[in-house]
Amino acid sequence: MVAFRKLLPVLAIGAFLLGTATTASAQANTPLTCSVGEAVPTTARAEGHTELVGDILIRCTGGDPTQAFTANFQLFLNTNITSRILGAGLSEATLLIDEPGRVIRPTPFCASPGSVSNSAPEAAGGVSAVPGLPVGGLFGTGTAPACNPAAAAGTFQRGTYTAFRAQPVPSANGTANGAVLWAGIPVVPPGTANERTFRITNVRANAAGVAASTSPVPSQIFAFLSVTGSQSLALNPQLAVAFVLPGLQFDLTGCNGSGSGNPSFTQCTSLNGSFVTDPSGTSTFPTVLGLRFREGFPTAFKPRIQTGSQANGASVPGAVYNSESGFVRTEFGAAPGFGGVGVADFATRVAARFNNVPAGVAIYVSTSNVSSTTNTSVGSPNATAFLVSVSDPNGSGFGTVTGGGGSATVGVASTTTITCSATGGPASSGAAQVPITNGSGVAVWEVLDSNPGGIDTLFFQVGVAFSSNVAQNNPGLGTATVTGNFAPFYAASANAGVASSALPIPRFIDTTTPRNLFTVTQCVSNLLFPFVTNQAGFDTGMAIVNTSNDTGVGFAGSSAGRQQAGTCDVNYFGATTAGPAPAKQTTRSIPSGDMVAFMVSGGGNAGGNVTGAPGFQGYVIARCGFQYAHGFAFITGFNNTVAEGYLALVMDTNSGSRTGSTSEVLGQ
Repeated sequence: MVAFRKLLPVLAIGAFLLGTATTASAQANTPLTCSVGEAVPTTARAEGHTELVGDILIRCTGGDPTQAFTANFQLFLNTNITSRILGAGLSEATLLIDEPGRVIRPTPFCASPGSVSNSAPEAAGGVSAVPGLPVGGLFGTGTAPACNPAAAAGTFQRGTYTAFRAQPVPSANGTANGAVLWAGIPVVPPGTANERTFRITNVRANAAGVAASTSPVPSQIFAFLSVTGSQSLALNPQLAVAFVLPGLQFDLTGCNGSGSGNPSFTQCTSLNGSFVTDPSGTSTFPTVLGLRFREGFPTAFKPRIQTGSQANGASVPGAVYNSESGFVRTEFGAAPGFGGVGVADFATRVAARFNNVPAGVAIYVSTSNVSSTTNTSVGSPNATAFLVSVSDPNGSGFGTVTGGGGSATVGVASTTTITCSATGGPASSGAAQVPITNGSGVAVWEVLDSNPGGIDTLFFQVGVAFSSNVAQNNPGLGTATVTGNFAPFYAASANAGVASSALPIPRFIDTTTPRNLFTVTQCVSNLLFPFVTNQAGFDTGMAIVNTSNDTGVGFAGSSAGRQQAGTCDVNYFGATTAGPAPAKQTTRSIPSGDMVAFMVSGGGNAGGNVTGAPGFQGYVIARCGFQYAHGFAFITGFNNTVAEGYLALVMDTNSGSRTGSTSEVLGQ
């Protein structure tokens, strides 16, 4: 049954074309028969709106070469056709007769100027050179130019055009540009000893509009071809022209490709602070983050255009280029910004979108991808990509930089160097600062080269810098996020999934799965004084010390500027002899290396609004705005005849390491 279904398109097209021949010619010639198939189906990125699908090829033999006729070829997909709309509203989707431009079949490439001229044959002395087609054609006006002169019958589509652009037409559900039509295509039967081919190429599809597969077998893009004429019925053979798979895997890692990133930084400790005040400095600073973009399948990362014949606008029909551009020819005139049909605007781009970046934080990224010879999880040396300047937040267009132009992709120059000191990390790389506006920014890299024979990985380092000023709440507190996806990306409301003359090729869906990049936390210490009393003749003295002044001691990180200052909130939990415990009291700011001391009965040198808590008994939690707070309590009573002292308990699980240990917790 399956084999019979596959045979139906062949039989159908053969029946259609056979039906156009006269009875007399059928008696004198082998019947015209055609088979329909396709080149190897492509693998389309599930995120893509403009994915090239496999070519469709129809091969015909037999028939009477003196009995030419015209036919209309109409193509539908099970998703929107998104081939670029060119001048005069025509599509870059192209139909070719007899593989024009191929060395093995030297058929002249003769481009029809428009759909009204498709069927115009060559004329000599007012007489059509193509038997069966009148001068001017059945649907067109004028005659074919001399680029395809008359030749021996059956050698090629003699005396007519050989290349045709499609007309976008609504699909069955009324979607604009949901189908394409080649109207009035001349068909000259090749005769018994020859073959005539019809190739449909440069068809782009909205793969993002195809429902995701729920089984291990990928979703497919199907083509439906209708070939109609005055003596035929409409036919709809079905062909699989692409398999749809996710094209990108993105994750956030440490700078050596391990872990999941998301480090925590403290507000009161500067991080590479000089790169905030002097972003054009040339010194190297360390990074702990990496962005990894991995192909979902080989050829998901594509250069814009291959060097050689494709770049020169003289593509060969049926060739595989593994680029964002398709069948490129200049005979049809210029596409927007470039020459010919089939040309993409740029290569595959990947983007990192940064959001919720705390105020005062600078982000640097590698200006090119990096790799490690000892750690294959970092990146692939077979693919290269570079940071580009773009003209919009979607990652589209061509931005300008000093000395650069706006008509081509412009690379962003490195302003500093970032490096990874972790085992297996990549070598140092040039880096540039990402412009951040209202907490958001985007970095876009464009693929320069890739390896179609394997799965490539692009890896970029990320550097973070800020200069601490807690009094000014700098940097801000919070968690920055990053989203990785193909670029340019468009929200569903942008109508990026339909054919367009203005939107770029390629283009992709807007991925909306952010990952936590890093967190800036407030510098605090929490001290528990478990028993405090000023009842029954007892009193308690408390001291809080800021021990962040370790300059010169030699602890790890002391040279990085860990001296901090801040106030402490004294919170009373319990009751007084007169009623409830007093409200929170706040000390003066305690400089690094300084301390405050006070009595519960009546205050002391704590400053601020600390007045003590006469008659109180319970426990106290002091929350200090610096990392390294320690406390001591001393209880006296009965005319100082009874005394007891203890250290306050550090409640934080990790207040930062200065000695190489994991925590400064002295008690639980």
